Amino acid sequence: MKPYFLLLILSAMLTACTGLQKSPVDVQTALDIPNAEKIRILLKESQNSPFPQRETKLLQAAALMLKEGRKDLTEQTLDRIQTSSLPFRLFALYTEVNCELQLLKGEYEQARMALEADRLQNNFDTLSLDRQITLNLLRAEVYDLLGDHIASAQQRIFINLLLNIENQKSNRDAIWNSLMQVGKAELTYYQEGSSRGEYLGWLDLALIAKSNQGDLDEQVRQLNNWESQWQQHPANGHLPGGLELIQELAANRPKQIALLLPLTGKLAPFGKAIRDGFIAARYETIEQGGRVPKLDIYDTVAHEDFLALYQKAVSQGAEMIVGPLEKQRLSLLFDYGDLPVPTLSLNRIDNYGQAPEQLFQFGLVPQDEARQIAEIAFLENRRKAYIIAPKGDWGDKVSKAFSDHWETLGGTMVTRTTYEDSAGYSNNIRQALLLQASEDRAKRITRLTSEKVEFSSPRRRKDVDMVFLLARPQQARSIKPLLDYHYAGDLPIYGTSRLYTGYTDTRKDRDIEGIRFTDMPWVLNTPTALHRQINAEIEQSKQYQRMYALGIDSYQLHPRLRQLREIPDSRVFGFTGTLKLNNRQEIERRMLFAKINKSTAKVIPTAAITIDLDRPKEGIYVEGQASEREKY
Repeated sequence: MKPYFLLLILSAMLTACTGLQKSPVDVQTALDIPNAEKIRILLKESQNSPFPQRETKLLQAAALMLKEGRKDLTEQTLDRIQTSSLPFRLFALYTEVNCELQLLKGEYEQARMALEADRLQNNFDTLSLDRQITLNLLRAEVYDLLGDHIASAQQRIFINLLLNIENQKSNRDAIWNSLMQVGKAELTYYQEGSSRGEYLGWLDLALIAKSNQGDLDEQVRQLNNWESQWQQHPANGHLPGGLELIQELAANRPKQIALLLPLTGKLAPFGKAIRDGFIAARYETIEQGGRVPKLDIYDTVAHEDFLALYQKAVSQGAEMIVGPLEKQRLSLLFDYGDLPVPTLSLNRIDNYGQAPEQLFQFGLVPQDEARQIAEIAFLENRRKAYIIAPKGDWGDKVSKAFSDHWETLGGTMVTRTTYEDSAGYSNNIRQALLLQASEDRAKRITRLTSEKVEFSSPRRRKDVDMVFLLARPQQARSIKPLLDYHYAGDLPIYGTSRLYTGYTDTRKDRDIEGIRFTDMPWVLNTPTALHRQINAEIEQSKQYQRMYALGIDSYQLHPRLRQLREIPDSRVFGFTGTLKLNNRQEIERRMLFAKINKSTAKVIPTAAITIDLDRPKEGIYVEGQASEREKY
């Protein structure tokens, strides 16, 4: 009998309870047997085994079911076990399997409660070293998924020296990944309150990585001091996140840069804001005593032949080009051939073919936000999505980015509403929620029975559990109340930064209360000195604030492109988001996540995740954490 068909009959075996007594099965000696066959044997033998051999076999079977991705059978098997009477060793194994199950179901809080149970905590030291390591790694994973990245890092730091050399490397990477999800203010808070050696060393290093993004000289100085102070630290000699390249990057940074931006014409306000942000970041480095490149600025609109302008900038000494902003000019670089110098564009073109080797594309691309929203919603255990988007190219592209990623994660796209103007909002939403169908049903029943049916209000469809809203602020303020009115007020609403003005408006933003959205640190974090300076000196800073942040980050990125390309896990912690380079040489942004609470945007911690497509579709894991735990 094949394993697939064996799995189909396992449910029936779970209720059987007769047969001859058997001794416990050593699953490790039967690795050549397919999992379904092993499960069948364990369940059969459990039928006649006394306590606690019966529970041992059921737990072993449940662990194998989980490995097959069968959450339903795993849960049925675990339900047959009375945990209160289990010997502690088996209780710990039960906790491990149950926690894995809760992770697969997306029930992260349930997993945390299981791992923090008093019985487990009070007797933890009596477990084998391997079991302690496994449970600590599980705790670390759960804390990360719940957004408690400091607690996750602490768990991993605690067990690091207990791991073998290979696992210490992946554990250090996971510690670093957790700390990189924590903002500078929070890192500083924990740093000031800590006196513990290794943990404090990690916090110090994380703060160095997140500080002085535009001043490599200062970062080199701080790293040298850290290495002198923390000579025995496990990260010393194994600097994470590309930090080992900082000194070399500082020595080989461009000495002259050309900015190619639209400074006249309809895009001038955007080009000027980017320019001013770039100049402000450069000036801040000068004020702090750092070295800066010579800067040339060219107006792309004033030159009809963009490629001639590009060549002119290079011929006049530019060792790096920042720009262009316009997509049509960027497309010319794709056809240029081998670019003579590294070029950081300020926009991105999708599906245009292979970019030249020295072209790096960076921009405020909403598709990145859509994919991040898909991940966050999936982590929050949403599975059935309803999209509301404007008609047109922008709405189509961002909707597709979300839906493609959503379905890759294992979510389902249920329906989509498109709108053109406010007059159609209500009817379109009403139709998508099937409210008219609910009313028509009641009328049909009345006609068939000749009796009036009690019908207080229509019922919306129940096969959606989230809304992805693409809208501008004014549109969002109209659509959110309509969703409430049409009996969808209980559905969580997610959106991109497009729906938020970027500043607090307590009167108007009452209408988007509860909406969750992505936006950049420049908008959501406490203003820095550079932020306050721009606000004070530039009259229109609020209107174009995201463009100023793009300019600042392009300055911070310019000497670090090699770091991002050569070290896959390296990041630049910018004002537009946490920046990394993908294999198409596009700078991807991971933004902050916020919720409108009492008419004010409040940041919500989230996990950073990757998808392992070889696992069951519900298997979504924190970066750097799944593989090492499976070895135990």
